[in-house]
Amino acid sequence: MKRAMSWALLVAGTALAISAAPAMPAAAATSGSEMLSGTIVFAAVPGTNTRTVIGSVVRARGVFKGVGRFVEVVPGDPVSQDDLVFPGGTLHVVSTLGESLSFHINPHSCLFTGTSQLALQVTGGTGKFAGATGNFTGTVSGRALLARNPDGTCSLAQTPRHEVDKFAESGTLSF
Repeated sequence: MKRAMSWALLVAGTALAISAAPAMPAAAATSGSEMLSGTIVFAAVPGTNTRTVIGSVVRARGVFKGVGRFVEVVPGDPVSQDDLVFPGGTLHVVSTLGESLSFHINPHSCLFTGTSQLALQVTGGTGKFAGATGNFTGTVSGRALLARNPDGTCSLAQTPRHEVDKFAESGTLSF
């Protein structure tokens, strides 16, 4: 009888402790500071004045941590629509270049180097990012091998033969 009473008290005490414990959230926080950084490699599409992404990586650190890739959905200058694709979901973003661009072109090699402010606005998503919102600011720096004009000068009107852009952004993300 003494043993049965001890078990009953132990069970009752455990139940009381569990019911008195504060409720724990079912999921981790989905809103907070976020940092995005990455590299995008473009190449000109032969016979056209367009480019395509041939490789990319995006790293997210903050309220969401993950590694994904960059997809150019609607290219534009200075505004484009892009996707940041991660396992479990995609962030839809609108990328806007800042008004000040500092750059240099080597006239002998046609190597372009430049830096600009870059703003990203998260406009939704898929998967775990359905309904996502956010705003980011930072910089993008790029190197590009410019095409040449028929007279041998470097062309700013044609799509670069190759381009590598690196970006670093900080802001807030909610999903």
